[in-house]
Parts: sequence; structure tokens; C-alpha cells
Amino acid sequence: MVARGDLGVEMPPEKVPPIQRRILRVCRRAGKPVVVATQMLESMIQTPTPTRAEASDVASAIYHGSDAVMLSAESAAGQYPVEAVAMMDSIIKEVERDSFYRQMIDAAHPEPGATIADAICCALRRATNLLPVAAAVTYTRSGYTSLRTARERPAAPILSMAMSIETARRLTAVWGVHSVHVREIQDANEMGDYASETARKEGFAQTGDVIVIAAGMPFGVGGTTNLLKIVSV
Repeated sequence: MVARGDLGVEMPPEKVPPIQRRILRVCRRAGKPVVVATQMLESMIQTPTPTRAEASDVASAIYHGSDAVMLSAESAAGQYPVEAVAMMDSIIKEVERDSFYRQMIDAAHPEPGATIADAICCALRRATNLLPVAAAVTYTRSGYTSLRTARERPAAPILSMAMSIETARRLTAVWGVHSVHVREIQDANEMGDYASETARKEGFAQTGDVIVIAAGMPFGVGGTTNLLKIVSV
């Protein structure tokens, strides 16, 4: 959590932006979710629209790779909580539609680690660049597969199928992740069918679309990402 209000109490104002960006880079490299928060749309505590500088601040956090941005006083105690949330959502969507955003995300791509999990997730990212992939599906118990996949910033949305409701909830703030709680499965063939069914149900894919699945075997054991499967829905 990069809480700029609290950070600004401890540091001079001119040091806060480079520290924020350094934290974002370190978290991206480590595959840890990072949230930029506080004073993002501060003027909307009292007014229905933000300043242009505030809109630029929210956009900059997205361009630099933040997993999430957060309102505090604007929605907790402000006079325009609904408008503040709608404005932040609008800014995020506009940034993500910008082709330059994808270029910045790719340019800041960290090198994968020399692990089986990172090799799988790196291949998944490559597959989403080469194929018309409707969704990158991760099947996870601990959340590890989804976190390593999000670190790669694939071109397709990430549909995270979590066996634990606690894990599913934690993953909702992670970049690109749509998290759902699912039942446990027993084998790889069942995984493909269940992933296709879930992708259709959640609105990510239709019959005939391609999805890429990352998971770990044996199923139900955290931190064992070692399987990549490409299937037609």
C-alpha cells in the first residue's frame, strides 16, 4: 500500500513521486500486489468533479503499473461518494484503452525467475500475444498461480478459479484478475471442461474461443504451478 498522505508526513513532497514509482517497480518485480491510495481525488470530498491534476495523478498510477487505486475520504466521508467512484473507474478505463498503456506495461516487464512457475506463466503471456486468447484461466488454491500470472501482465484478462473463498477474495485487488470461488477438481481433463464452463458463465468466452489455463499438479497443493494447457471452449 502506497499511502501518499501518510508518506508525505514522513517525507518532503518532492520525494513522494519517485518513492511511489520505486515501490511500484519493486512490487511488480516481486509479483506482489500494490495499491496506490489517499488524496487521489481529494477535491471530490466537497465538489462533484476532480481537478485535472487529480485525474492525471490517478492515470499516472495506472500507467506505472499499480494493481489497484483506492479512495478513502472521498467515498468514506465525502459529499459525492458515488461520483468519486464513477470518476475513478472512468479514468482507469480510459487509460487501459490507450495503446500507449500497453506499451508502457510491456516495456516495464520484469525478467521471469528461474523457476518452473515463472516458465509456465511466461509461456502463458507469450501465448496471449500470439493467439486470440479470450481469457487466461488460473486454477489455484493459495493464489500463487494467479499472482505469478498477473506479474506477467498477459494481453488477455485473467480468470482466477480459486478453491478457497478467502483466496478468491484476496485476489480481487490484483491486476487484471477476475476472481471466482470454485469447487475442487480431480484431473487435467476435468480442469479443461470446468475452465471452459466457467469462462462462458463469467462472460469471458463463447463456444469456439481459445483459453489458456495455468495450474499446478497435484491439484490442491499450493505453489506447484507446473501445467500449461491451451483449449478450445
